[in-house]
Amino acid sequence: MRTWDHSAPSSIRFHLLRLVVASVLPVWLLACALAYNAYLTKRDLVNKNMLETVRSLTKVVDRELTGVQGALQALATSPSFARSDLAGVQRQALQILRAYPGADILVADATGQQLVNSSRPFGTRLPKRNAPDTVRRIFETGKPYVSGLYTGAVSKERQISIDVPVFNNGKVVYDLGLTIRSEPMANILLQADLLPEWYGLILDSKQILVARSLNSDRSVGSRMPNALRQMLERASEGTVEATGLEGQSVLMTFCRSARSNWSVVIEVPKASVMASLYSWIGLALVGATVVSFIGIVLALGYAGRIAKAIQSLVEPALSLGRAEMVAPVGSYDVKETEEVSAALVQAFDLLQARAAEREQAEMELLQTVEDLEKQTRERLSALEKLGEKDQLLLQQGRQAAMGEMIGNIAHQWRQPLSALGLLIQQASLNFGRDQLDKKYMDDHVKKAMALIHQMSSTIDDFRNFFKTDKKKVKFRVSAEVTRTLLLLDESFSRDRINVEITVKDDPYIYGYPNEFSQVLLNILTNAKDEFTKKSIADPRVLITMSGGNERAVVTIGDNAGGIPEEIMEKIFDPYFTTKEPQSGTGVGLFMSKTIIEKNMGGTLSVRNSGAGAEFSMEF
Repeated sequence: MRTWDHSAPSSIRFHLLRLVVASVLPVWLLACALAYNAYLTKRDLVNKNMLETVRSLTKVVDRELTGVQGALQALATSPSFARSDLAGVQRQALQILRAYPGADILVADATGQQLVNSSRPFGTRLPKRNAPDTVRRIFETGKPYVSGLYTGAVSKERQISIDVPVFNNGKVVYDLGLTIRSEPMANILLQADLLPEWYGLILDSKQILVARSLNSDRSVGSRMPNALRQMLERASEGTVEATGLEGQSVLMTFCRSARSNWSVVIEVPKASVMASLYSWIGLALVGATVVSFIGIVLALGYAGRIAKAIQSLVEPALSLGRAEMVAPVGSYDVKETEEVSAALVQAFDLLQARAAEREQAEMELLQTVEDLEKQTRERLSALEKLGEKDQLLLQQGRQAAMGEMIGNIAHQWRQPLSALGLLIQQASLNFGRDQLDKKYMDDHVKKAMALIHQMSSTIDDFRNFFKTDKKKVKFRVSAEVTRTLLLLDESFSRDRINVEITVKDDPYIYGYPNEFSQVLLNILTNAKDEFTKKSIADPRVLITMSGGNERAVVTIGDNAGGIPEEIMEKIFDPYFTTKEPQSGTGVGLFMSKTIIEKNMGGTLSVRNSGAGAEFSMEF
């Protein structure tokens, strides 16, 4: 028995289009393979260039350190040491330092006590060196040594030292050292003519940053990422992908000197390496898209011709349905169309033999159609009634949402209106005291306009709150905190509320700055109301901002005594309030939690901490 599939069949155009897609798919795969190969080639080329450059810089650093060692070893053979003429040693040291601007030469005994320091007049009382390990190595091994980064006891600056022993009768009697700050080492990197997107770094034997071609002053003394330090322990040179000091993904190529155990590193942002590759990939994708488009256009053209041939069979088929004579008509562009036309003629002959059966079937079909029309009318009537109910529900929902929005706007306007009224009254009082001047009026107008702008922004914020097409932006937390505190400055000053701000890290948040400011305003206003309600003698608010690991945390704490445990779970419920009816509607914290968690994807929580409540927002 034959069964029929009642699912909608696909057109010939669709099948031909699918054939073209299958044909151009290898082109796309080839483009992807070429893009991946270009990525590997580009990365290998960059690694090779960076490795050659870092090797060259390592030799320059070694040559610089070796030159200093040579100068010190020559000074160590001075007869002044044999005569214990340390004043003469200092004079000779000052002559040597003409070739090393910004450096200092010092002489220390076995205890690390400095006997000579070129930065101080001879005879000045000097402290012990802050590099006891270096002094110990010199006296124990009797060999030159390059120290790591440390803070000088006299200069109080970060520096490194190249030390050599001074012998007398075959015994080490002094430690002779030359201290160099990070600037001369950074000049080596700056004179290397690195590419604009390349940054050079010099590390000491403990992988501590000694100098850097970018932001050297701020980054000196920093430890390198774990990935780089682990590679330096396993190999003398290579490349590793890590997170740079600025927090971006970088490629780091390093070379460790066998002589000084120092390392030179070149880092380049991964994004700059990928920029040219992305350009090539874009061209490849455009080419593949053009080829695909041409194939699809050709397929649609051929599909149109084939479809036209098939559509020429429509009229014979309709004639067959009307029991009329079927003429053999067909398109000669497609052979199969002519064969189908002949089959339709044969089908007409067969239908004539079954005319009586067809007439009976038509009568039954007519009755069935009448029944279906009746059922359809009944269903349409039911659907119209359901549509009316849905429209009524929608209208009621809109009215409820509008009422809630108006209530929220009224709640948010209470504080600005009160502050605006105080400004007006204060101006009137000062006028009576003859204390008005242009500066005073300018300040009052500025504050009043800020409050009016805030009230206008409140309307826009609540209106946008019900929209689904709001755009998120990246904004700095501290800027919104400052903007919010500016609006509350007058009322907080009047109530002698002290606001302390702690910024551990000024993070960015991706969201809606106006809504975030509204949340801050709600929490700070509630704290002020609690101070007034409980008559706190020394009201304080502590705002803490911190970030890191792609997280941002903002906490607002007060010393108003905290929230009773029995209502802690209810304070974010709508229309729950502990204030008098004329002071609050109970929607502020509910709206704040909705903004932070639903609109901005964060969390808003509260707990009692110390002398008061602490609200925490995490993103």
